[in-house]
Amino acid sequence: MFSSRFGASEGSSPQWQAKLALEASGGKVLDLTGSNPTTAGIPYPGGIPALFNRDSVMRYEPSPQGAPLARRAVSEYYRRRGRDVRPDDLLLTASTSEAYAFLFKLLCDPGDEILIPTPSYPLFDALAELEQVSLVRYPSSDLALLRNLISTRCKALILVNPNNPTGRLLDAAEIRAYLELAAAYGLALIIDEVFCDYPLAGKAYLPFPSQGPLVFTLNGFSKTLGLPQLKLGWMHVAGAPASVRAAKEHLEWIADTFLSVNTPVQAAAPDLLDLAPGIQAAILERLRSNLRAAEALVRRHGFPWSPPDAGWYLVLDPGINDDGDDETFALDLLRRQSVHAHAGHLFGFEEGRLVLSLLGPEDEFQEGLRRILAFAEEFRHG
Repeated sequence: MFSSRFGASEGSSPQWQAKLALEASGGKVLDLTGSNPTTAGIPYPGGIPALFNRDSVMRYEPSPQGAPLARRAVSEYYRRRGRDVRPDDLLLTASTSEAYAFLFKLLCDPGDEILIPTPSYPLFDALAELEQVSLVRYPSSDLALLRNLISTRCKALILVNPNNPTGRLLDAAEIRAYLELAAAYGLALIIDEVFCDYPLAGKAYLPFPSQGPLVFTLNGFSKTLGLPQLKLGWMHVAGAPASVRAAKEHLEWIADTFLSVNTPVQAAAPDLLDLAPGIQAAILERLRSNLRAAEALVRRHGFPWSPPDAGWYLVLDPGINDDGDDETFALDLLRRQSVHAHAGHLFGFEEGRLVLSLLGPEDEFQEGLRRILAFAEEFRHG
């Protein structure tokens, strides 16, 4: 009855079932996976709801590319950061997920291939399956291997910068290398920069230049403002003028089919983006506080330490490579220590890793990490 887009349903994971069972029995679970800042105790400016109380939200004036007022606001947001992003080269979407879906429709026929980095965010699998696109995974640290993976059906290369979950930022030499590779093989570049406003280790974020191969850069309110419920994302289209014109024409046709971006958030976009510095400062304070605490705890316990350059996540090596898999470790950690952490294989790690969110309240994050490290020592020493 249903289309071939849907694989066999596996149901919820044993770890998720165990978490629900613990909570149902009244147990307190320290959840170190949360990526929603609106439920993490982050302070937000007052008055945000009032920004939607305006007459313009009652007028429906559909624009496939997005309301000019909102696109100008996004352009101004970038201008304040020293970047030249013209409103006419922006297309608004309901989220970065929708932007990916639009780009897969734009660039790929069913069965075509998209190159994605590993480790990376697992959402790509679901998006590609829905669009009937094949994913080809490449290790982001091995450009030579990446070249060997490019086939005649490859249409685009995704770069998540900063990476999710490692937080690694690309340097200038790597950006040049990817641009040259894309030009040589006729690939479009899709740059996911949603965590670019959250530097953690002093390394600067470098945007891709506007010249060269076709480049689509994605971002949105979910991370820029820490307000995922407002559902506004965008893509910036850059490259050779003729390619940009053709891409925008096709994207407008796709967007006109869905018209998914709601009027209230577009009308409020200029005022909302004016709040970005304060919101980002509050989120950064939480991220950096938890990262400092993590470094002290991890070093004290003698585990390897590799801090992220940017973003909201910390990848932890609990020393389980030779003693078991990360899924079993994460499940035992939940059952015995009431700590919920992501198993690294969900993000494509082949070695035993845990992925932790740095967003949570400091006391909960630090207590959860203490339990993880103590449990890892017990696990490691038998």
